[in-house]
Amino acid sequence: MLALVGAVVAGVMLAGCTGSKAPAPGPSVSVRPSPTGLAAGVWHLGFASYRFKVVAKEGSYAGAIDPVADLLDASVSVSSGGASLTIDTVEVRGNAYTRLTGLPLPGFDGQLWYSVDTAKVTRPGSLGLSAIKDPTGVQALIAAAHDVRRDGRKYAGTVDMTRVAAWGPVNVAQVMQLGAAAKAVPFEATVDDQDRLATVTVSIPDNPVTATYSDFGAPVTADEPKGAQPLPDHLYGMLGL
Repeated sequence: MLALVGAVVAGVMLAGCTGSKAPAPGPSVSVRPSPTGLAAGVWHLGFASYRFKVVAKEGSYAGAIDPVADLLDASVSVSSGGASLTIDTVEVRGNAYTRLTGLPLPGFDGQLWYSVDTAKVTRPGSLGLSAIKDPTGVQALIAAAHDVRRDGRKYAGTVDMTRVAAWGPVNVAQVMQLGAAAKAVPFEATVDDQDRLATVTVSIPDNPVTATYSDFGAPVTADEPKGAQPLPDHLYGMLGL
C-alpha cells in the first residue's frame, strides 16, 4: 500500500521529488528576468488576481490566486496505477491549509483539512505555496527560456527545464532524466491584448504540458477551513514539502 502511495504522490511533483528510482540532480531555482518581452507578461501575474490551469500527463492543477490580497484556492489531481489523489490547497494571508482525498492509507480521513506550517515548506512551488506567489512556477519557467522569438502575440523558443524546480503537476525530476534534451525543451506561449500571459505549452517528450491564465482582476474567495488539524510530520516528506 505504501508503494502505491509513493507512486501516486510521485505524480504530484509540485516539489519535483522522485519515486523509487535514484533521484536525479535537483534543479536550481531561477527567477531572473527573461531577456524577451515575454517576461513582462509574467510580471503582470504578480499584481492582479487570476485563474490558472495546468494540464499534464500526470494530472491537472487548477485554481485562483490573488497575490496582493494573499489568497490562494487551488487543487491538484493526479492518477497512478488506477488510484487517484486530489490535493486541495487554501492559503489566506500567510495561513496555509491542505486536504488530501484518495490517499490510500488505512484509516486516513480524506475530508479532514490540515494546517501547514509554512516554516517547514522549503521547496519552491510545494502545494502551490511560494514566497513569490507563483503557484504554477511560471516565473522560473520563463526565466529559463532561450532563443525566444515573437510573432505578434505569439512566442516560441526553448526552455532549460533543469533550472525549473516546479511546473504545475509535472514530475520535473523525471524530465531531468532526459539528459541534455531537458536543457532545450520547445515551448510556445501567447499573451492577451494587454500583454498578459495567456497560455504556455511546453512540449516535454511524451508529455506536453499546457497552462492557461485567465479572469484577470476577478475576485478570489478563499476561506480558512474550520477545525483544521496540524499536518502530521510524515506527510511533509511524503508531499515533498
